[in-house]
Amino acid sequence: MNMTAAPRAIVFEDHSGLASALTDLLAERLGYDVAACADCIEEAIRVAHVEPCDVAVVDLDLQGIMAYPALDELKRRGIPYVLATGSMAVDIPHRYQAPLVCKPYSAHQLENAIREASLARAG
Repeated sequence: MNMTAAPRAIVFEDHSGLASALTDLLAERLGYDVAACADCIEEAIRVAHVEPCDVAVVDLDLQGIMAYPALDELKRRGIPYVLATGSMAVDIPHRYQAPLVCKPYSAHQLENAIREASLARAG
């Protein structure tokens, strides 16, 4: 990662208002350059496959389809992710477990989850 540039994030969220708020939060409060947003599984998979980034914030349910194929691609590329979802941790398959923030979440909760995800990748 270029140390002079802001870290890059991608967002997978199908609720446009939440996606917008999350983009603002990542950019203004946490200092991320939001490289891409996806609101459906097809776009999420495409973005996960091609977009250079440091972290992804993923809503598990994208228009009624679970985002697992996009998570598979993030995992393949070694990109840490945070699950920002209404799902309960116990309902998420073990292989996709990651730092979790439950909607509605605060900036502080998201920041901690991103730090945890990034440290898990580094460790």
